Amino acid sequence: MVPLMSVAEIQKRLTRLSPLKRKSVAKFISHLEKVDSPARRKRAARIMREMDGGLKYSQTEVDAI
Repeated sequence: MVPLMSVAEIQKRLTRLSPLKRKSVAKFISHLEKVDSPARRKRAARIMREMDGGLKYSQTEVDAI
C-alpha cells in the first residue's frame, strides 16, 4: 500500500522538483481533471447509449477515417 501524504507534504515535495518534472505533474493533473469532468462522462454515456442502440462502425469504416 502507498503511504498517504498530506496536501502540505505533496506541495513541499513538488517545490523540490525540477521545472521539467513540475510541468509533467501539471500535465498529469490537467489530464485527470479532463478525464473526471462531468462533460466527458456525459459524452461517454451518450456514445455508449448510441452504440447500445446499434450505432456501430466496422473496422473497415474506422480505417477509412
